[in-house]
Amino acid sequence: MAEVVEPATPAPVPAPAPVVDPPTPAAPTPTPTPDPTAYDPAKYDPKDIATWPAEAQKVIHDLRTENATTRTKATTAETEKQATLDKIATALGLKPDDDPAKAAQTAAEERDAALKTAQDATTTLAVYRIAAKQGANAESLTDSRSFMAKLEALDPAADDFATQVETAIKAALEANPSLATAPAVPARSGGPVGGGVPTPGQWTAEDLAAANAKGAAGAEEIVKAKAEGKLNNLLGIK
Repeated sequence: MAEVVEPATPAPVPAPAPVVDPPTPAAPTPTPTPDPTAYDPAKYDPKDIATWPAEAQKVIHDLRTENATTRTKATTAETEKQATLDKIATALGLKPDDDPAKAAQTAAEERDAALKTAQDATTTLAVYRIAAKQGANAESLTDSRSFMAKLEALDPAADDFATQVETAIKAALEANPSLATAPAVPARSGGPVGGGVPTPGQWTAEDLAAANAKGAAGAEEIVKAKAEGKLNNLLGIK
């Protein structure tokens, strides 16, 4: 019997190659636009910060701002400190007031107070001198607020001042005879109101009366004497 030969299997047909699109050409590189603020070594000027790199300019700017802030704070603190010291000095009388109007007012008030002190001392001295002649107790009279209040209306510079004081003492004795029960205390020329040895450096009532007679000039002397403590005896300051 003849051998049957099977036909050969045909070789596989290769797949067609894929279609490849041609490559897209690359976009042209743009020409960079120069930054006018960029650091240019060719234009660097050590004296012109605007030509320095941006980072360096920022550091310099920050340092300047910080220094300015520090100086401002220091100046403000010093000003406030000095203002506080000035207030304390002014309150203690160690520094004159910078306000001319206020300083003038203070000076006027001090002069008025000095004149009032001088007038009171002059009146008290007159009471001691005249009370002895009238047989009245000078201490009791000067301790009487109502009596001394009546004398405040008198002018120590008036020619009839002594006469007015004498009249007031007589009226006080008539209204209150007990004012004559104690012996009168004679006044001693050049000494303190109640007699005795004058304290060195201390003004007497006569000194005050003499200064008071000088008017404004005497007021300045009285203010100075009071500041120096020379009126302490008369004012009862220990």
